[in-house]
Amino acid sequence: MTKATADQGLLSRFHRVLNYDFCPWANRWVYWMKQPLVGMATVALTAAICGMFVAPQAWLLFAGLLLVAVAGLAWPAATIRGINARVHFDQAWCEEGQTTQIRVTIRNRLPLPAWGISLSGGVPGQEVLVSFSRVNGLSTSQYVWSFTPTQRGVYPEKSICVQSGFPFGVWTARRDVQVDGQLIVFPKPVELDAVPDIGLTGWGDDIYSDRRTGDSGDVAGTRAFRQGDSLRSVHWALSARMSRLICLERQAVLHTSAVVSLDTAGANHGPPGPDSSLEWSIRIFAGICRELSTQGIAVRADLAGESILLQPGQHGMRRLLHRLAHVPRNGTAEVASPSARTSDGNLRIAVLTERSVDFTRGPRIVLLTDGFGAERAPASRFPMESNWREGMSQRIVLHGPTELTSSLKREWRRLCHAIS
Repeated sequence: MTKATADQGLLSRFHRVLNYDFCPWANRWVYWMKQPLVGMATVALTAAICGMFVAPQAWLLFAGLLLVAVAGLAWPAATIRGINARVHFDQAWCEEGQTTQIRVTIRNRLPLPAWGISLSGGVPGQEVLVSFSRVNGLSTSQYVWSFTPTQRGVYPEKSICVQSGFPFGVWTARRDVQVDGQLIVFPKPVELDAVPDIGLTGWGDDIYSDRRTGDSGDVAGTRAFRQGDSLRSVHWALSARMSRLICLERQAVLHTSAVVSLDTAGANHGPPGPDSSLEWSIRIFAGICRELSTQGIAVRADLAGESILLQPGQHGMRRLLHRLAHVPRNGTAEVASPSARTSDGNLRIAVLTERSVDFTRGPRIVLLTDGFGAERAPASRFPMESNWREGMSQRIVLHGPTELTSSLKREWRRLCHAIS
């Protein structure tokens, strides 16, 4: 390790110590001191005392601070009073990561230009949406900006405000804007490319996969003989011609129905955010439902105490994504219980966390909340019970968002093979 690297690490630790919140419980009592007017008032009061008892020249400082405070309060208030703003979404819905256009119409009724105008609110984690350096006086201007949502939901989540702190920023005046419509952001389903391959035990005609190979349906191709293959699948004529055993591959039989469950209880997930365990659970859940539905399986989605039967085609998937977009960011109050979750399908898949009640014996995708930004759960809440130890081959454990791109597809294929 070089001296420069050691010094950089020491400075980084020193910076973390200086910025660590040692008394979070006292924040509400001291946060008001961060307002610029508080500091100005303190200095002005000190200048007034010095002017009375020490030196009359201190009154100049007092007058200057008073002038700045009055201008810093009156100018933003007058600017916002003469501004009317209107926000319009060009699209009714989009997906996470997709860019959509938002139109803003600003009318300035004052004869003077308005400087330092911005829009705020409506998007969690984003204080300022867009800023405008200048709006001409006695005019109506229209602006278009690109918005790329990183988290599903209904936007705006709260009211959008037009604000200005020009010229000194000692106080920010705000006013609600009129919003036309809303933007529904669908979760982005994860990409999966496998489905379980088990013979049907229920009713109905067989449904065959056009992706996976098995022992039923039409001939899909040929391949080399593998240990364990049935001699009935050997293509003897082709084997004699190739001087080695060649087997026929046929289509795989799919389940006629499947139940996919999602644990949306807020108590079983960590703090909200784009990379929280709840958000990634929803994306994985949507990806599983889409993959199964694409292969012709009748999918029933269980979430937040509801059961949604996916209709074939894009309409059914869009209906599910619409419902997922309305799940609260903090999760629901409903907690899954084994008695309330019974399955009438051939296959059951659950997406849950280590804090969840293990309400299924089928395949499970478990997200560890500690790796998705939440604080580590107490040891007693980790999956140490016997029902978690059972069926290890039918479980995928994800420790963080990085595993979603590196190992989720591979583990999903393994899981589909294990239950086939």
